[in-house]
Amino acid sequence: MKRLLLLALGASALVACGGAEQGTPSAAPSSAVPATTAASPASVTPDPATVTEETQPQRTPPEEAGDLVPMGPPDAEPQCLDLASAQVTQAVDSLPLVFADSPWVATDMGDPCASFTWVEALPYGATVSSPTHLLFFHDAEYLGTATLEPYGFTSVAAQSADTVSVNYRWPLASDANANPTGGPVTIDYAWDGTQVTMSGTLPPEVTG
Repeated sequence: MKRLLLLALGASALVACGGAEQGTPSAAPSSAVPATTAASPASVTPDPATVTEETQPQRTPPEEAGDLVPMGPPDAEPQCLDLASAQVTQAVDSLPLVFADSPWVATDMGDPCASFTWVEALPYGATVSSPTHLLFFHDAEYLGTATLEPYGFTSVAAQSADTVSVNYRWPLASDANANPTGGPVTIDYAWDGTQVTMSGTLPPEVTG
């Protein structure tokens, strides 16, 4: 009887052990984090009624052709002269002497900043009747004298942009040397763009 009881207990123990060894293991909890996809934000169309003028791009209207200012080369500055300018002194010094001890001296001039202008030259120590040269300049460049020979009682009557008018007088038989009454004859000297042209002819009373 005791043997049967022991056998029964041993069989029960074997069944219990076998069940534990052959049992199905339970699944371990997973530690992986499932991947998620970020949702794209939905596009929002603004309500036209809520868009103000400040948010609208400002456009500049095209300029009218009449409003455009033409851009050209700047105007050249005028070249001004004076009686002491190098161009004037060099031109006066180049004149042939009429008196050995009297060099030519620049004594008067026209508009110093005019494109076409003149300079008067007299011998040093000259009197009213002394021979006079008129020298012409264009853009500060010396061009030459009004006449080949200098003549007394010569004076400039008028000057314009391109013309110098010169009066020539001469003494009559009864005139005092300082107060001639002959004439005047007026000669125009004009700059034609390339040279000075003389309009008129000097009378023999002037040229001798």
